[in-house]
Amino acid sequence: MRKAAFLFLFPLLLVAATVQKTLRLPKELKEISGWVFANDSTLIAHNDGGNDPKIYVLNLDGSIRHKVTVTNAENTDWEDITLDQKGNLYIDDFGNNNNTRTNLKILKVNLKKVLNNEDVEAKFIAFSYPEQEDFPPKLPEKYFDCEAMAFYNDSLYLFTKCRSEPFDGKCYVYTLPTKPGTYNAQREYYMVLGKRDWFRDAATSADIRNGKLYLLTYNRIIIHSFDKGRAKYESHQTLLPLTQKEAIAVHPNGKMYIADERQKIVGGGNMYIIKPSEKKK
Repeated sequence: MRKAAFLFLFPLLLVAATVQKTLRLPKELKEISGWVFANDSTLIAHNDGGNDPKIYVLNLDGSIRHKVTVTNAENTDWEDITLDQKGNLYIDDFGNNNNTRTNLKILKVNLKKVLNNEDVEAKFIAFSYPEQEDFPPKLPEKYFDCEAMAFYNDSLYLFTKCRSEPFDGKCYVYTLPTKPGTYNAQREYYMVLGKRDWFRDAATSADIRNGKLYLLTYNRIIIHSFDKGRAKYESHQTLLPLTQKEAIAVHPNGKMYIADERQKIVGGGNMYIIKPSEKKK
């Protein structure tokens, strides 16, 4: 285990997000859980666990262009998606609310086939957390759920979702290779995203672009500088109201695209286009 990095995010800089546009997502994406930009005009998305193993190709207004099926996989608990520089998509199937799963994996599929409206077969990156010995672990040690993943510098970076009781807000950063196989995930360090509760201070999606790490929670975007795999807090933007925000993707122009799942009580089912905050001179 490498040395821990303590990054407390209590209000060094508090900025309310500037929502440029809010759009309604199709009902077919009511449980959207992850998306990523394939290019300037195309988003690739998927639904949460328990839904069909389908990948959706979207226009920038959230409308569905087409969808394809991953023919050799199930959607046990798909949570996030990322893209490497060689045209490979990675879909994580490692949602683990109860910290009991022993079949954690990442699906690797070909982006070109998805864009061409061809069904795809996945190759698999299976892994485990070497620090986990019990399934589930004791309540104060429930650190093995994960909903956030991003590609960076030939590796996959995983940002865990804290489920500890009492809640301490630790987000562990793990890395995995992109080559299919079976691995122990490498724990690198941890961040503290806040100490209130997992509704507000647990990571639900991630994106890395232009040297920045964007972590999403249900109520804010947390922005870090990201250099050589190390995250350093810069700022955060508050997102109101509090809804089940599960997907973040950063456009090449810097605008952040957020999606939340549709829930009867708290609402949601929307796409939010967020302008980058302007630094004060």
